[in-house]
Amino acid sequence: MAMHFYAGIRSRHASQHVAAAAAAAECDHSSCCSADSTLTTDQMHTVLCVWTVAHRYFAPGRPLVLSLPRTTPDIARSALSDPQPQRDYLQTVNVILGKLHEETSWPIELFQRSGDDTSDTSVLHNSCILFVWNERTNNLNETLEYQVENLKYSTSWNPRGRFLVVATDSSNEPAHLLAAHICSILWQLARIVNVVVLLQNQFSYRPLHAISTTKTTEAARLKQYTWFPFKLGRCGDVQHVILLDEWVFENNGRFSGNAHLYPGKIPKDFMGCPIKVGTIGINPYVIMTENSTQYDGSTAYKITGLTVEILKLICEKINLTALFLPPSLNLELDSGAKQLVELEEDLSDVLIGTVPLLPLVVTSSFDATIPYIYMRM
Repeated sequence: MAMHFYAGIRSRHASQHVAAAAAAAECDHSSCCSADSTLTTDQMHTVLCVWTVAHRYFAPGRPLVLSLPRTTPDIARSALSDPQPQRDYLQTVNVILGKLHEETSWPIELFQRSGDDTSDTSVLHNSCILFVWNERTNNLNETLEYQVENLKYSTSWNPRGRFLVVATDSSNEPAHLLAAHICSILWQLARIVNVVVLLQNQFSYRPLHAISTTKTTEAARLKQYTWFPFKLGRCGDVQHVILLDEWVFENNGRFSGNAHLYPGKIPKDFMGCPIKVGTIGINPYVIMTENSTQYDGSTAYKITGLTVEILKLICEKINLTALFLPPSLNLELDSGAKQLVELEEDLSDVLIGTVPLLPLVVTSSFDATIPYIYMRM
């Protein structure tokens, strides 16, 4: 379910508790958390860090999405009835939402659960904050999968936006491995690349005598991780994450390195990484010139045609290796549906040919290029 907010005006989809949190959080950066004495130090600096990231990197006036795990059907009731850890997480979310809402810088949409009727917009989501914590019945994979699938139902879904994952749980898993796991899940689910994972330092992995740096300890920090999908020939395989920066618990908090948290990640040279190409159409748009059996028993297809040659030029320019899948050399509806299913299930990366721009095709699941060939039906 999505709830929409903008410029301090609560829509009919907003919960009363959310609006109350927004009104109660009227304070500047230096005091946005000090008025709420129930926040722990970690919670307070999580709020400050998220608020700073939003102001630095989320474009004003563009939609900002906040997504919660599925076990929070109603923030107001859950904040009172759920176990203590979850109440703490919800309290942090409430303060963050209130602080972001008071700025009136972004249209804010709150996603909690699917299946409810709600209004939708035609403006693509520019940025998204995913809150993650251990649920009573679901592991991390299931929690993130639910949240992403819920977001994908929206016509405003934009996997190329800027994502911030706020993991509020303390975990025995080393921070860099947890961040890599989260990045891997988001890549597998929706090919999300522009993601920053915000993690607390794991207490069980802190040294007995924490290293002191500028009058603060290594423990009193929030870490920001990301990954680069095509660095060093990895071709989209999440093997390592990079520690971009750290939020230091000094006074009202600060970034230790002031690094850019959302650098460009799409290279000009893909170093020969493969791209799986589905094709559909008839001569002269799609033409199969040859197919041959390889040593491993697979079939290699040589495809040409007006639409195919355009893609070949692009692949040559940016050093991608095109792997052509079995073509559909007709315009039958069943063939088109088969190709779309393969695209949806990641069996192919791109579909080219005579692809009609119909509502079946132009959905939140697929991105269509600007048409360069027109045909009257």
